[in-house]
Amino acid sequence: MSYAWMLVPILPILLGIVLAVLFIRIVLSSLPKLQNIGPTEAAAQLFVQVFALYGFAIISVYVILLVGALALYYLIDRRNAHFRRQQQLFTTLGTYLSTRSSAPVSESSLKMSQLAEDSVFEEPDRPAGLWALLYLFVTPIVGIVVAYNLTQDLRKHNERQSDYLQSLLSAFGETGTTPPVIGPYKPRTREPILYVILTAITGGIFWIYWFYTLLKDYNDHFVAQAGVEDLILACLKPKQTTSVCPACSGSAPENSRFCPSCGRPLQM
Repeated sequence: MSYAWMLVPILPILLGIVLAVLFIRIVLSSLPKLQNIGPTEAAAQLFVQVFALYGFAIISVYVILLVGALALYYLIDRRNAHFRRQQQLFTTLGTYLSTRSSAPVSESSLKMSQLAEDSVFEEPDRPAGLWALLYLFVTPIVGIVVAYNLTQDLRKHNERQSDYLQSLLSAFGETGTTPPVIGPYKPRTREPILYVILTAITGGIFWIYWFYTLLKDYNDHFVAQAGVEDLILACLKPKQTTSVCPACSGSAPENSRFCPSCGRPLQM
């Protein structure tokens, strides 16, 4: 997700500042009218302006809530999509490596199977639409609950993935496949309980940073995971053998009928 979504926690603060400035301006502009047009008419105009400001505030609040609900929906939905994809990857890799291994079921394979099952049962989809709808009526409590769950989910997900990769590398060796060289990925461990406390103590100001961590941590995880998957698939991909063209000495895929360099026939 784009960091433009950082407007979600900032917009309420900006709205509060704008409303305060407009209210003060309305009050100050009404003071001279008390002497010019009389208290009754000045009070009536002040009431109309304040009522219009109130209407503007109500509409603005609901617009901000809609934007926030949409942001929560996207956060939860991409969490669900990634976790489902990860579960499929775990299951597929375990099945594939077990067919490649001639040895009986090893400890690494058992650990991979257990982690794959744990991932399915402990990382179910969270109802993105329901949470987004609740946010419109029970905010900011729902926002904090969603942020807590997303932070906690990613931390457990990273721990499970780290354990799975260790077992996967061992399983690679058991099947005679060269394991990929995966660099260390150490995500920052965040304590959601502490973040809830800090959000309450600061009157919601800390929520801006917390929302930023939700965007950053998930974005970083998706990028790192994509790199890991590319390395794994590169190791599992069959090596393509080549032959040499007798005419130009160029290389061509094995069983090719013609040389891709000079076009001469390779098979008679």
